[in-house]
Amino acid sequence: MSASQPSPSISLIASLESYLSPSLPIGTSLSTDPASPALHLLPSPTLTKLKNLGPSRVRDMRALAHSKQIISHVPISTSPQTCAKINDALHTAMYMNVEKFAALAMLPQGREAGKELSRCVGKYRFVGGVVGVSRATGLEDADGGLEELWGVAEKFRVPILLREMWPVGADFADIQGNLPDTVVTPLITSIHTTHTTSPLPILRLYLTHVFDRHTNLRLILAHPGLLPSLLPRIETMLASIPEADKPKRSFLDVWQHNIYLTTADVLDMSTMRTLLEQIPIDRVLYASNYPLEERGKELMEGLQESGFLSQDEWERVAWRNAEYVFGLKNASGPKR
Repeated sequence: MSASQPSPSISLIASLESYLSPSLPIGTSLSTDPASPALHLLPSPTLTKLKNLGPSRVRDMRALAHSKQIISHVPISTSPQTCAKINDALHTAMYMNVEKFAALAMLPQGREAGKELSRCVGKYRFVGGVVGVSRATGLEDADGGLEELWGVAEKFRVPILLREMWPVGADFADIQGNLPDTVVTPLITSIHTTHTTSPLPILRLYLTHVFDRHTNLRLILAHPGLLPSLLPRIETMLASIPEADKPKRSFLDVWQHNIYLTTADVLDMSTMRTLLEQIPIDRVLYASNYPLEERGKELMEGLQESGFLSQDEWERVAWRNAEYVFGLKNASGPKR
């Protein structure tokens, strides 16, 4: 569904909305570098919207009932210097519409991540950062960079969004086979996050006692995947681990106090209800995944009308939870 007519009935803070730096080179075919992001797969109209934080996006926001968007760059693997340039450009692009946007810093891998988060929060008032996750790297912390990042995030009281990396050339081997590009493109752009999402990175993080050391760390899972439905299996698995090897805090405690989920993958009321039953209401953040997708308003209207949630609970999902976790003030309400 594309943006059309504005709806005066609801107001949403959208937490997983994408941006792409206009300075990034985008070819017309797959790069010979297997680590290069396959951005050429994005349709031209979507690319145009990704690069725009001006009046045309604001018009789409009105149609989608977004009072504010939390902007994060499409996750790609790049150098600390390029991350800094992208964050600088994002701040500049948002300048004329600061009441409509808040930003998450694109963070490099390694020990520079904490420094870049500190710079962006302190200098630009970004409301958090993004760590890209891939099947190859997960959340491995070989050089201690993530440990430093968790400490910086706690210090500034900002969340870290865990978001799946955009597919690269090396990912095509798992999907392409003998399929034509017309088939591979939608598979890569629409299903790749589901393919790469795994509960293992967050479980490994938990089992390294990160949440014992950083009790106030807040992580947002952009695409929760199967993790919520696997909670009973996870609890059973953890029960088999010797007490001496377990973190002090239970996984359920961490799940209820340190983890947030977005609704980016929720497509219908049944899925929405299932998600809302698997984690406390105040841990769920509305997201529309704009402009990769332009939907969600009707689903939130249907959720409001269904009576499944009280009005207070619905408002928490729609905007109050985002207002709290991102430290926003007066971001919601009827103004769009």
